[in-house]
Amino acid sequence: MTAIRLFRSRYSPRDATGAKLTGGRWNSVGREMLYASESLALACLEVLVHIKNASLLPLDYMYCQVSFSRDLLLPWYSKPERTKALIESPVLSREYGDLFLRRGEPGKGYAALPSLLIGPEPEPRGIPQKRRQSPVHKVPSVVIPREWNYLINPNHPRFGELVWSEPRAFVFDPRLI
Repeated sequence: MTAIRLFRSRYSPRDATGAKLTGGRWNSVGREMLYASESLALACLEVLVHIKNASLLPLDYMYCQVSFSRDLLLPWYSKPERTKALIESPVLSREYGDLFLRRGEPGKGYAALPSLLIGPEPEPRGIPQKRRQSPVHKVPSVVIPREWNYLINPNHPRFGELVWSEPRAFVFDPRLI
């Protein structure tokens, strides 16, 4: 499986400093999270939604491909109404992402999420325990909900099993703003 990570050139593609300092859709300030997308086009859109002025387009972006085996991926399993609640609420999506990062900590798993989001089951059925503890989680894009982003936990013990391609320069077309 592969994902695309778009990032500023002054950082390594494995560096979660930005998300830790400012927080993101799926993580709170202070929590390290890496974001990737299923395509370069979606990764581009995920950045562009935060840029309001073409003169502010950053000129120092890079991208790389992140490859991982299926057993390192926790799939998305939420029902449509719960998915809608999660992606429409920055607060709920941040709480959900923070819990994804803390799954290995005792008593900190998905059971702590509001029942609206997960129902009576604390963990999804049919997903082996090993995959529930994966460093990569597939989540719906807020920008294009029918497409997928990937949350990557850089502190997960199996993070080292992800394979990163050499970074390449990426230039935003100013006509997109």
